[in-house]
Amino acid sequence: MKGALITLACALPALALAAAGCYCVYVEYGVAQMLAYLLLCALFFPLASLLHELGHIICGKLCGMRVKLVKNGVFRPSGCSVLPERPGNMRSRFVFTALGGLIVNFVFAVVGMGLLFADGVALYFSFFAPASFYLFMINVLPVTYASGDTDMLLALQAIKNTDVWKVLGRVLEIQGMITAGTPIEGIEEDLFFSVPQIAEYEPAFIMLVSLRADYYAARGDEENAKKWSDRLESINNDI
Repeated sequence: MKGALITLACALPALALAAAGCYCVYVEYGVAQMLAYLLLCALFFPLASLLHELGHIICGKLCGMRVKLVKNGVFRPSGCSVLPERPGNMRSRFVFTALGGLIVNFVFAVVGMGLLFADGVALYFSFFAPASFYLFMINVLPVTYASGDTDMLLALQAIKNTDVWKVLGRVLEIQGMITAGTPIEGIEEDLFFSVPQIAEYEPAFIMLVSLRADYYAARGDEENAKKWSDRLESINNDI
């Protein structure tokens, strides 16, 4: 219910922007051009979603974070995975990567709204505004949807250094060490455990449990490897 209300609250201003653009084009060019403009607004939605993910990818690349799209959503938040290419400064790098999509949508929304006041062909490119504004709003609110946490919520967790972030940050730090060439068995054992306790259903905790199982398996500690593998299987079965 909450997700539906938020979606509606974000969609109404976007529809108002589309209506404003349609009116401007109608006054300037007539009905046929207005219908073409409306079609462009609709067709830009999936492209705006891809541009959002491209923002994450570009920002991630700039700070050594490999970003991969795992689910694409046109009218709901998309999802992507992040893999650090090196350890260090994880919190600031993660925040910059998380906000990359919002930055791109914001730029296109502002440009599109500015072009509503343009003349001639430039007016047509205001079709950037509705989809970009909608995707910016749906992701800038720090909430959890059925599909997962929004970009802003993830960024704020890191900025506030919450317990969930501390676990996720540790997971990313370990992954960065492994990606940079450190064998998992060569990482200090304490790094896998010296974190706050969080709910077992949290993705960060699940990833940490998986890393613990891999760590002990790599060290040949079959007893602890089985213990954490069984724990991981139990968590996944309960979700």
